[in-house]
Amino acid sequence: MRLLTIGVGLRGARIAECLYKRGVRVNGVPLFKCFAVLGDENQIRTIAIGDERKFYVPSKKAVLGFLNSITRIYEIWEGCLILFSLEDEYAFEIAVELSERIREIFEDPIIGLALIPTLGNVEVQELKKKLTEVRKRLDILLLFEGKIGIEEKILRSLNILAMAGEVDIKKKLAGEVVVDTSDVFNALKSDGFSVIGFAEKGIPFGIFRKKSELKALRTRRMIDLYELSLQNLSISAKLEEAKSSLVLFAGPKEEITMEGIFEVIGRIEKLNSSMDIRYGDCPLQGRKVSLILLFSGIKSIKF
Repeated sequence: MRLLTIGVGLRGARIAECLYKRGVRVNGVPLFKCFAVLGDENQIRTIAIGDERKFYVPSKKAVLGFLNSITRIYEIWEGCLILFSLEDEYAFEIAVELSERIREIFEDPIIGLALIPTLGNVEVQELKKKLTEVRKRLDILLLFEGKIGIEEKILRSLNILAMAGEVDIKKKLAGEVVVDTSDVFNALKSDGFSVIGFAEKGIPFGIFRKKSELKALRTRRMIDLYELSLQNLSISAKLEEAKSSLVLFAGPKEEITMEGIFEVIGRIEKLNSSMDIRYGDCPLQGRKVSLILLFSGIKSIKF
């Protein structure tokens, strides 16, 4: 999944910087095509992104000039990801304007990833107003609580999510159940907003165990990852309201079992039996297994 990625305001630009430096690559090509948009010229030098990818956009009037500039850079993408914080008035206004302008130029899905104030320190009515305004201009709205250090969690989550549908020619690996870019977009497209649950576990060495024992341990690990991911949601929300979900395991192919996948699906169905569930796995080399859970169509945040 290759995304035109625009970080708006200082916090959005910081996330874009993480994706620019450490975002996943497939066949040597970065999946995140990163740009930073800032309203303070003094912040430009603080963002470590290629100089031609940083833009000073003082107001909504300058958004069109920014878009004209990036369309001259030849890159292929399948969607647009706009990163911003709802606590930053400049970032909120520019993100809304960007969404409207991009809609006029591109047909690709537009995803907004918004940081919301830490729950418990938020003006509820003002937050709802902003979420309503930005949501109607986007195809997909992902919410993350804007805690300190959230950039790392976003980076790790999006790196796995972006791998969906990508094939590394050198490694020649394919999952048991392939999830492609359209599956991700379809799982996320719905009224309301989306949340992400993320978890990962290391793989201990078990060379002296029988195959049946190893398979049981692998399945148990996948179930544990599901429980951990529910405790590590991007924002506390009413998951039982979700209209659709996506289950994506990533790790060495032999560490992901169909028994584990279907057990997790069964547990999600207990949250809401009418939920549309998509699932798959993404084979990755290494000594850990990760899980991304997406829940979409949610309309209630737990305060």
